[in-house]
Amino acid sequence: MSSLPGCIGLDAATATVESEEIAELQQAVVEELGISMEELRHFIDEELEKMDCVQQRKKQLAELETWVIQKESEVAHVDQLFDDASRAVTNCESLVKDFYSKLGLQYRDSSSEDESSRPTEIIEIPDEDDDVLSIDSGDAGSRTPKDQKLREAMAA
Repeated sequence: MSSLPGCIGLDAATATVESEEIAELQQAVVEELGISMEELRHFIDEELEKMDCVQQRKKQLAELETWVIQKESEVAHVDQLFDDASRAVTNCESLVKDFYSKLGLQYRDSSSEDESSRPTEIIEIPDEDDDVLSIDSGDAGSRTPKDQKLREAMAA
């Protein structure tokens, strides 16, 4: 027994009977109207094409297809840019490693996550409007009493 979406399950005998009934119905239409089924389909298709809603849907579908093609092209372009950038970064890293070795230095691979674990000192400098500007010095261990005197002098 087969089941089609929206239809009751049909076995082979029922399908054959329905197929015969459809053929008889088509023959009756041909005899009644005096035109073949193919001509009737063609006539119906022509009438559907004249309907505004069908024309609007076809126009919307064409616009959607154009948009999809454009977006696919943009995605391909962005993918190509990403691949090019990735290769450029790899080449740059290779050049930097080579340059380090020529200088007799050792290149260390690190990420910004590794560096962010170190504490940093932030120096606050008041500007003319008493808004605070923050400058990251990057060195937390160099704070001296001289820095404190400089801040007091700037605040005065």
